Amino acid sequence: MSTFDSALIMLAAAIFFSLLIERLLQILKAVYDFLEVHYHWYEHWNRRALTVSGQVDAAMQGKALQKALGRAVKEYLKDDYPGLEGVQAVSADALRRLTIKAVSKVLAVALGIAIALVLQIDMFALIEELNRAALADAPTSTLQTYFSTRYIPGWLGQLLSGIAIGLGSGPVHKVISALEKSRQRRKETTD
Repeated sequence: MSTFDSALIMLAAAIFFSLLIERLLQILKAVYDFLEVHYHWYEHWNRRALTVSGQVDAAMQGKALQKALGRAVKEYLKDDYPGLEGVQAVSADALRRLTIKAVSKVLAVALGIAIALVLQIDMFALIEELNRAALADAPTSTLQTYFSTRYIPGWLGQLLSGIAIGLGSGPVHKVISALEKSRQRRKETTD
């Protein structure tokens, strides 16, 4: 198998694993939603919303920094509750959504980094290998001006690749596209 083929397979693996992580987290969220309803965990979110509401009230009466933080949290205040129109309260649903979204993103990035480190997926090095194979006839000095990983250590490339994989297939595709566009621009300026 050629270098071009193996690099292409590793990039496809990066996209595959990003899709796998996205679907795995969707399944975990569905299981959590089921368990939350079955075991009445939603009461936790109501209690937590009351706690945050008290903290927001205290912050709004405090110092300037605390007031600014209180205004930032105001996004989670709702005043459209039936029978309590005009009364602002922290939305347990908004708090739940924010918490689940944050936890799932952290978990996805951790899984992506673990996969990239275990499988040694470095998208920067893979793009460089693809460019070397595609431009095999070009002089060596020209190849280095297109794209070079000499400034990016392998562990950092794997870490950044893992973060991209964890953030999902959209970011992985954007990273690959950006790297390819960068190579094209450099090629056009040297031609």
